[in-house]
Amino acid sequence: MSRRIAVFLVVLFLISTAQTVQSNSSGKTGSSSSGCTCHGSSSSMSVSLNGLPSSGYIGNTTYSLSWDGGPHIPGSGGFNLIATHSSGQAIMGSWSNLGNNVKLVGSELTHDGTSSRSWSASWTAPPGGSGTTVFNLAVLYANGNGNNQGDSWDTGSWNLPESTASTNNPPNATNVRYIPSSPTKETGLGVEYDYDDADGDSEQGTTIRWFRDGLQIAQINDMKSVPDIWISKGQEWRVEVTPSDNEDQGDTVSLNPIIIQNTVPIARNLEITPESPTDVDDINLDYDYFDLDGDNEQDSQIRWYLDGVRISDLDDTLAVTSLMIRSGDEWEARVTPFDGTSYGLTKSTGLIIIGSSNTPPTANAYISQGSNAYTDDALQVIVGWFDPDGDNLAGTEIRWFRDGYQVSAFNDLTWVTPDATAKNQVWYASVRVSDSLVWSEWVDADSITILNSAPEVTSITMLPEGNLTANQDLTVIWEQSDLDGDSESGSEIYWMVNGEREPDFDGLMTIPSESVYRDQHWSVQVIPRDGEDLGSSMTTPSRVIMNGAPEIPTIILGSGTTGYLGAPDSFPELGIANSLDDLVVLASSIDPDEEPLFFDVIWYRNGYQVPELDGESLVPSERLEPGQFWEVKIIARDPWGLTSQSSAIVEISNLPPIPSWSTIPEISVSGSMIMFDGSSSIDPDGTINNWLWQINGQSFSGSSAEILLGEGTHIVRLTVTDNFGSSITVQDFYSLGPVSMISNLNSEISGIDIQLSWSGNAEEYRIYRSSYSTETLDEMQLVGVTNENNWNEIAPIASNLYYAVTIVVGDNEILWLDNGTNIVSVDASSVTNYVDDSPTGSLTIFSIPLTIVFLLLAVSSLVISLRVKKRRSEL
Repeated sequence: MSRRIAVFLVVLFLISTAQTVQSNSSGKTGSSSSGCTCHGSSSSMSVSLNGLPSSGYIGNTTYSLSWDGGPHIPGSGGFNLIATHSSGQAIMGSWSNLGNNVKLVGSELTHDGTSSRSWSASWTAPPGGSGTTVFNLAVLYANGNGNNQGDSWDTGSWNLPESTASTNNPPNATNVRYIPSSPTKETGLGVEYDYDDADGDSEQGTTIRWFRDGLQIAQINDMKSVPDIWISKGQEWRVEVTPSDNEDQGDTVSLNPIIIQNTVPIARNLEITPESPTDVDDINLDYDYFDLDGDNEQDSQIRWYLDGVRISDLDDTLAVTSLMIRSGDEWEARVTPFDGTSYGLTKSTGLIIIGSSNTPPTANAYISQGSNAYTDDALQVIVGWFDPDGDNLAGTEIRWFRDGYQVSAFNDLTWVTPDATAKNQVWYASVRVSDSLVWSEWVDADSITILNSAPEVTSITMLPEGNLTANQDLTVIWEQSDLDGDSESGSEIYWMVNGEREPDFDGLMTIPSESVYRDQHWSVQVIPRDGEDLGSSMTTPSRVIMNGAPEIPTIILGSGTTGYLGAPDSFPELGIANSLDDLVVLASSIDPDEEPLFFDVIWYRNGYQVPELDGESLVPSERLEPGQFWEVKIIARDPWGLTSQSSAIVEISNLPPIPSWSTIPEISVSGSMIMFDGSSSIDPDGTINNWLWQINGQSFSGSSAEILLGEGTHIVRLTVTDNFGSSITVQDFYSLGPVSMISNLNSEISGIDIQLSWSGNAEEYRIYRSSYSTETLDEMQLVGVTNENNWNEIAPIASNLYYAVTIVVGDNEILWLDNGTNIVSVDASSVTNYVDDSPTGSLTIFSIPLTIVFLLLAVSSLVISLRVKKRRSEL
C-alpha cells in the first residue's frame, strides 16, 4: 500500500509541473467565441469594443475600432477578434492600420506581444447588401504567476447591421450656356454651367459631348472649350452636358445648336512709302489684309487725312500725288477692312510729316525668359531705344511672330499669355519706336523656343472595382495631364504584391487572373511619360484578393444517356431533345481558388418546378412530350457558401412524320384508274392528321387519291402533317408504259342500224356513246359490252353520234381515249328516211311511231349501263 501511495504522489507531481503556463507572445486564434477555457478566472472582466457606428455600417466605409478587457491587472495580456457574417459562413470586411502589438492571422486579429492591455485597428465594411456583421472578441489578462490559475478572461459579441441611410442624389447642371453667345473663329466657343449636388458631393466625371453639323467630335470629349482648329464660319455646333459626382450621373442637358458667326477681317502692317517723304515725293499706302475665316477682301475703305481733315477726293485710293503734298504737312491713312459681310477695326498708319529733317531714333529688344520658357510661361519683350536728337519716346510698335508668322492678336503688347504658346514653337518680337516725328527701323529680339513640360498623373484606378477575387484580371487605368497637350507615350508601370515590387509585371497594364491568388495584397504605381519626359507618379491603395465565387456554370441540354456535373471536361455530343430519348444536362464550373465545388440541380417543366427531379442530371423520356419547355438551373457552390448559377432551356422537339405511299393495284396499267395510298406513312411521336397529294399538278386530300394516268413519267408529291403541325414532303417519279387499246375502229350505218368493227385482242370490250364530241368517258353512256370485235345497235336518234370502245385488261378497264384510235363519229341524221308511214307496209316494226322506238332503245341502253356500272363497282 505504501508503494502505491508513493507512485500516486509522483504522478501528481509530474502532472502539476506539466501545467505551468508561460505567456504566449505569438498570439492565439480560434478563441474569439469560446474564450480562454484553459485559464482559471480569479476576478471578473467586462470586454468592450468601441468605434462601431450606432446606426449600422455603410458599405466599403472604414471605421477606427479599439477594444480592451475592462479593469486592468498586472501581468500579460492577449486577445482574439474576428468579424463574420451573421450566418457564420463568411468573413466580413477587411482590417488595416493595425495598432501596436496587433497582427492579422488569416482573417482573425490577435496579439503580437503581451505588453499591451488595449488594442486598435481600422475595419473596412463589406460592400452594400452583404448583411449583418457579427464581431466576436475574447480578452485574457494573465497575472504572471507562471501557471494558469488566478488569470482573468472574458468574451463579447456585437451584431452590426447594414445602415439603411438614403442613397446618393445625382447632381444637376443648371444655367448651361455657350461662351460667348455669338461665337466666331476668333472668339472661340466654350460652355459654362452651374454644378449643384444636394448631397454636397464635388463634381467628378462630368461628361461634355460636342456635335459639329450633327456629328459628335470624340477628340474633344469633356473639353469645356473647343480648340480653334476645329471651328470654321457657318458651322453648326451643339453641346450636351451630363453632370456626375463620381457615383451617379444627373440628367443630360442639351443646348440648342449655335452657328459660328463671321470673324471681322484685319488690316495690318500699314506702311506709307517712302518712309521719309519730301514735297517732291508721291506717297503710297501698303497694308496686309488678313481674315481668320479665309474670306477674300471686298471693298475695304481707305481714308486719307491731311492735318486731321479727311480728303474725300482720295477715298479708296492707295497713293497721294506729290502735287498735293507740301513740306510740313501731316498725312495719315486709315484702312477699314471689309470681307463682304463685316467691317473690321480701322487701322491707321500714324502721322507722316512731309519734309522733316528729324533724325529717327533706334530701338533694341530682348525676351526676358531667355531659353528656358515652358508652355505655362508668359513671354515678355523688353524694349530699349535711343534718339540722337534727344527727343522723347512718343510711341512703340511691337509685332510678335510665331514660327515665322505674325500673331496680330498681340500687336503692341509687351506680353504673350501662356495659353497662346505651345511646345516647340519659336517666338520672337520685332519692335520700333517713334519720337513723334519719325519711326525707327524694325529690330528683332532673339528668338525663344518653347520647351516640353513633363506630364503628371491626376487620377489612377485599379480595376475591377469592389471586392477582388482570383478569377479576375487586374487592370490599371489612369488619367494624366500635359500642359503641351501631348498624349501618353512610354509611361512606366510597377506592380506590388504584398508590398514588394514584382519585376515580371513591369510595364503591364493588365495582370491575368492566372497570376492572382487569394489573400494577396496588390497595388500599382504609374510614372507618366509624354514620349519625352517622365512626370510625377501616383500609386493606388493596396487591395486584398478575397475568396471568389465559382465561375458561371456552362450548361448543355439535349438527348443522351448520361448527365454530368463537375469540373470542365470534354462533353459528348448531345442530340436534339425529343420525347423518345432521355433529356440530360452536362454542366461544369471551376473555382478561382481551386476549391472543390458542389452542384444543385433544379428542373422546371413549362415554368413549374418538378421537385422530384431536384439533384438529377437526367429526365426520363416517359416524362417528355413534344412542345414542352424544360429548364434546368445549375447552382455551383464553394465550401465557403459563395455561389454562381446559370440556367438553360430547351423545347422538346416534335419529330417530323415519315411519308410513304404505294399504288392499288400494286402493278398498275397505263390508261386505267390508279389509286395512290399514303396510309403507310407514320409519325414517330404522334399521329398523322392530314395527307395532301400533288399528282401531275392536280391536288387531292385524304390518305388516298385516285387518278387516270397515261403513258410516261408522272410527278407524285405527298405532304403529310402530324398532330403538332409538322409537315414533310416526299416527291417521286411514277412511270407507265404505252396505253393498250383497240385499233382500226370503223363505223357503218345501214338504214337505221349502226355497225361498229375494230381490231384488237381482248377478252372484253365496252362501247360508250354520246350525242356530242367529248374527250372523257365521264360524259359518255355505256351502251354495250361484248367479247367480239364488232357491235351494232339501232340508231337511237337522228343526229350525229359519237362512239368509244375500251378494253378490259385483267381487273382494269383502259379508260384512255384517243380520237381517231378508239373514238369514231356516226352521222345518223338519215334514219328518218326509213320510217314507213303506210298502213300496208310489210314491216310492222316501222309502223310503230319512231318516237316509241327511240324510247324503247333508250330504256334498253339504261338497263345495260346500270349492269356495267354494277360490275365495275364489284371489280
